[in-house]
This record gives sequence, C-alpha cells and structure tokens, in this order.
Amino acid sequence: MIQPINISREQFPKSNVKSDGMITLNICCDNSSMEYIPDIEYINRDGISLYIQLILPYDRTENTPLVIYVPGSAFRWQNVKRVIPSISLLANRGFAIAMVQYRGSEVSPFPAQMLDTKAAVRFMKNNAHKYGLNPDNVYLMGDSSGGHTALMAGLTAGIEKFEEEIYSEVSSSVKGIIDLYGPTDITKMNDELSSLSHIEPDSPEGCLIGGFNVLEHPELTGPTVVMNYIDSAREIPPILIFHGTNDELVPFGQSCMLYDKLVKCNKKATFYAIDNAHHGGREFWSNQVLDIMEEFIKKV
Repeated sequence: MIQPINISREQFPKSNVKSDGMITLNICCDNSSMEYIPDIEYINRDGISLYIQLILPYDRTENTPLVIYVPGSAFRWQNVKRVIPSISLLANRGFAIAMVQYRGSEVSPFPAQMLDTKAAVRFMKNNAHKYGLNPDNVYLMGDSSGGHTALMAGLTAGIEKFEEEIYSEVSSSVKGIIDLYGPTDITKMNDELSSLSHIEPDSPEGCLIGGFNVLEHPELTGPTVVMNYIDSAREIPPILIFHGTNDELVPFGQSCMLYDKLVKCNKKATFYAIDNAHHGGREFWSNQVLDIMEEFIKKV
C-alpha cells in the first residue's frame, strides 16, 4: 500500500498506468476556469442589505482587470443572478466580474442607484487584495438602466455632492466605462419611436425621479442627464458604447447624443451601432462584441 504524499498539485507526478484503447489528449487551456462567490454584502442602507455577485478566474493575477457590472432593470430592483450566464462569457476571457445590486426606484429614487454603484466600486477596491486583484485596474459596465447608472457613477467621480463617506479612503474613479444601450437624457426619450412612454409618473423614468412627470420637473431630471457631466475641461475615463439600431425600449438616439457630446468635448470614446439589434439582444454577447470589449479593457 502506497502512503499519501504531501506535495503541491503542480508537483504531483504523472501516472504511468495505461489501458488498451485509451485516447490521450494534450489540451491547450484556451479559456478561464472560474470561481463564483455569491451574495457578498457590500453595504446596508437603512436595514436593506445590498449584494455583489463575484466571478473570479482561478488563474487571476494582480493584473487581472475587474469589471463592475450593473445589470439593467428599468431602474427597479434587479434580478442580478439572471445575467450570470451572459456576463460569464466576458469573465471567461480572463476578467473578474462584480455584479452590483442597487436599490430599486420603488425604494429610493435617483441618485440612489448611482451612489450604491459607487459604494460597490469602493468596496471592491478596498477588498481587492483579498480576492487577488489590483484596486487600480477597475472598470464600469452596465446595460440599459444599468448603463445609465454605470455612466453616472463613472462620470461623477470626484464630484463632492455625489460622493459619500462610506469607504472614503479609496476613490470611486475607474479606468474605463462600457455602456450597453443606456438612457442618457430621460427628457428626450419620447422624441423618438418607442414601445412605451417614458414621461408618466409611473414610467421607469418617472419612477427614477420619485414618481413625477418627467417633462414637468426639470429640477429633478437635470441631474440625471449624463451629458451634463461632460465638458472639455474635466477629465473622464474612456467610454465604449454599444446600441442596437432597432431598440424598442431605449431609443437609439440616446447613445448618439452621448457620443456626439463626447466627441465635441474631445473625449476618448468609441460608438458601435449594432445593425438590426433589439433591446438586450443576443448580439451584445456575440464573440465579435466580446472581442471589442476585451480589446478596449486591455488597451485602456
């Protein structure tokens, strides 16, 4: 009987046992083996616990980029775990992904969603070394309402009225932002064809500002307009934008307005119009789009 040996898995010797007819494969590991850590509480707001769902590559290093991902939900409570299969396609390329749950507009209107996301950024930076990550290699990404939230969180870093004392020892700034078909000016969403109205108090946008008519309250809508935080003098991270030309929920022109303002202010931005794609379509998780995301993150 052979006794067990106490050595590392990397040092464990190759077996010489064989079977007739067995087929030996020499595998090239061309994707990432991943670890999923569920339900990490990053903050408690008035008795409400908010969680991060974390996906980590097993072979991560301190150079592994961390993407803070905000799933869309029409600004309401998110079902964060439903996006794990899709976002894992990006994680599979060697990125760490932290999916953020924010307070829905049913509980707290704007800027709660943005503040929660910034708290999550700070939490992950503060705990980066615990997970074998670099706190200076962090990006923001979001789709639909999560795209708006990711943009707002990334563009308002350092603006005092949108900063909190929670985890104040670390900055909420990020190296880049990926926006998937996010709203950028809720007062202009009904200027284009859409499958629903974005004006009424009970619309997603009306709920975002506390249950008011969007066009009747510029004092509430103004702070939610992404372009209001972009000017030539202020430095912002590079931005990558994707939007489907046939988006039935968030009009395509929302991303055009964002990109035009970024170009006008000489900011680093790239905009991909995905022809014939609808809101949240499979196209956004295609290898072609994932290749562009990967290149953007690595280049930044």
